[in-house]
Amino acid sequence: MAEKANPIDVEQVLKNTSFPASKNQLVQYVRDLHAAPEIVSALEKIPNRNYKSAAEAARETFNPEEGPLPRGLDSCDD
Repeated sequence: MAEKANPIDVEQVLKNTSFPASKNQLVQYVRDLHAAPEIVSALEKIPNRNYKSAAEAARETFNPEEGPLPRGLDSCDD
């Protein structure tokens, strides 16, 4: 079974990018960073829209069927 990205890890990888950013910009950013494949894959699956922050984009990678939201995910929200 493929490894799932932790939304907190996704947020950490995205923390130094510029926002607002589109899905395509975020995917390209993590590819350019040579981020872990599970992070790239998770961002490729988020809705195609603009995101205001790393936390907002990271939340989109969370699948509620996989269990409760990891603690601290909203910690970087403005």
